[in-house]
Amino acid sequence: MDFPPPTYEQTVEAIAHCGISRASIKVTYQDYLQSDEVTIDDLGVISDQKLRCLRDAVHPSYVLTLVNGEQHQAFNAFCEREDRPRRKAEAREWARSKGMLARIPSFDREKGVVAFAHAIEDLCGIKQGQALVITGESNLAVRPSFVVGTSFEESAGALECLIQTIAASDAYEHGIGLVFIGNQAFVEPEEK
Repeated sequence: MDFPPPTYEQTVEAIAHCGISRASIKVTYQDYLQSDEVTIDDLGVISDQKLRCLRDAVHPSYVLTLVNGEQHQAFNAFCEREDRPRRKAEAREWARSKGMLARIPSFDREKGVVAFAHAIEDLCGIKQGQALVITGESNLAVRPSFVVGTSFEESAGALECLIQTIAASDAYEHGIGLVFIGNQAFVEPEEK
């Protein structure tokens, strides 16, 4: 049974319970996000306990914006440390249940990110270069044209395979991340 998300007041109370000043907390609906957003000006003194409490208070109902850049980076680093091992274990279990675990590609620095992306696509039954694109130095993103150009049923299964396979692999240990492109304009990278 799904329960309704907490009210704004309940969320502010839960965040304040973490040791964050109520005066620093604002909860609003943002059209540009199509979501409720919690904005916090200052977390005060940071500890893992406070960051864990904050994450639990806002996740999964709210988008969290921390105004202080250093606190924002500390929160993201904390979430990566806490959540990455669990996500990898869940992804490996998913791959095991599909009989794919032994075929999860490993990143080979000599072959590079493009070859790794192609191996992921191959494993998921997708034509090489159709779904994944390299952004920045080492991030993988799903091409918007891939999602738009396929039916929901096809893209949902393929996306799950891509996400789970990358999470189950050694990509993170090599600094390769999967990023998602939202509503912003996407420019296809030039071929090298």
